[in-house]
Amino acid sequence: MRDGQTRFMAALNLGPSAFPEDLFSNTRDRALLGLRAHANTISHARLVALEDSFPRTLRRLGNEEFNRLSRGYIETGDAMQAGLREIGRAFADWLAAAGCDAATVELARIEWAWLESYHAPECDMLTLADLAGLDEGALLSLSISLHPATRLVELSVPLAAELDEIDVPSQPAAMLLCRPDAEVMLVPIDGPRAAICRNARENLTMGNLLEIAIEQQGEARALPDMLALIEAGSFGKP
Repeated sequence: MRDGQTRFMAALNLGPSAFPEDLFSNTRDRALLGLRAHANTISHARLVALEDSFPRTLRRLGNEEFNRLSRGYIETGDAMQAGLREIGRAFADWLAAAGCDAATVELARIEWAWLESYHAPECDMLTLADLAGLDEGALLSLSISLHPATRLVELSVPLAAELDEIDVPSQPAAMLLCRPDAEVMLVPIDGPRAAICRNARENLTMGNLLEIAIEQQGEARALPDMLALIEAGSFGKP
């Protein structure tokens, strides 16, 4: 059964040259006709899945250009091996390789990060109230790590106009995506706060993370930045 499924998928992905002669009871021509119809259905579903995953990127590029790029992308190994829910994982990289401008590529990265955040596992969020009852020793020894829904997208250019609902007084270093109260939030952050999030991937204690932040950006900024990230919902409860 598994061998038959593998050969069937190879024919769909690679075309008539991979047609399994002994897999179907019908004639080759009739079987190929059925495979073409099935492959067209799968191809259409992949294109629709990309449109649903990247609505703002679609709006930025326009239907014709987005469709042209999508048709090339769905023929790549990454896309052919992915289920519909995961099909867009490498799409931003494909756009970059295709020569799209940085704002478009970063918009696609943000849209994919939004989906990852939305579908991430449930976890209680660490809040400022959780820290209020801790003495200094307990606070500094508290294990801290990013919430499973937290994502960080590094930015190199101003945000695409399709994100015009986000108020940014200056060029952010990164887009932080958090999911407090079941709603994914997009929070532009500067370099020092982005650095804290990157360091928090190492599952440190609060004391370790604060020490690194003080070393990198000074004592005056470190604690306020940590508290702001906690308030945004960046960290999960240990």
